[in-house]
Amino acid sequence: MLSYDDLVEGLEDAWIVAGLHNHELVENVQPENHERTYKAGLMPEYIESLNEETMPPWVEVSFTWSALHQLHSEGRCTDTAEVDPLDLTWVYNVIIRNALRERSDQDLVRMFHRAVDAALKQCYPAEVVATAPVAVEVRRVYQYDGETMNLVYVQLVSPNITDLSEQWSETDPRVLEGMLQSEVDLAGTVLRTLMKAFYPDSGGRGTYRSVDTA
Repeated sequence: MLSYDDLVEGLEDAWIVAGLHNHELVENVQPENHERTYKAGLMPEYIESLNEETMPPWVEVSFTWSALHQLHSEGRCTDTAEVDPLDLTWVYNVIIRNALRERSDQDLVRMFHRAVDAALKQCYPAEVVATAPVAVEVRRVYQYDGETMNLVYVQLVSPNITDLSEQWSETDPRVLEGMLQSEVDLAGTVLRTLMKAFYPDSGGRGTYRSVDTA
């Protein structure tokens, strides 16, 4: 039976294998309603120090583990129909500070879609992947300097969801491990194609280098 620890350990093992690391990891527990939330911000390894000016594309993966999930995991709630949906939420982020920020929203969204399509073709070269375009929100952030409002950066935000409902009845842990690895591998490939699309001069590499490898 799927447990909170199984899901967390599976995710962390998967992103290491995929060549990703976490730049943010947050676990919250709400004792009053027995709910836990987990969120990790992931990105590929990079070669220099990270700051606000050099933030490469990243993805936030998160899920909420409710009291009903825990009861079901312990075998005390056997009716799956009564259990809250268990979804992994992936939110991709791209911050644009170069000349591309002057592009129209439509152009930026098209670039994002092309990058995602390229990632799907890399991960599933033998398959014809026919999917609807992913949702992309364009956020333009301005700063007032005392006289005028200046565009600081443009951020692209794109959410996606992985449905884990079929994992409740799965008894072989390798099935969960394989599914998580596939999802994280795809996320890592998407991040790399986004880097190439929006930061072509980087050669697909960003600027982060973790402290322990500095």
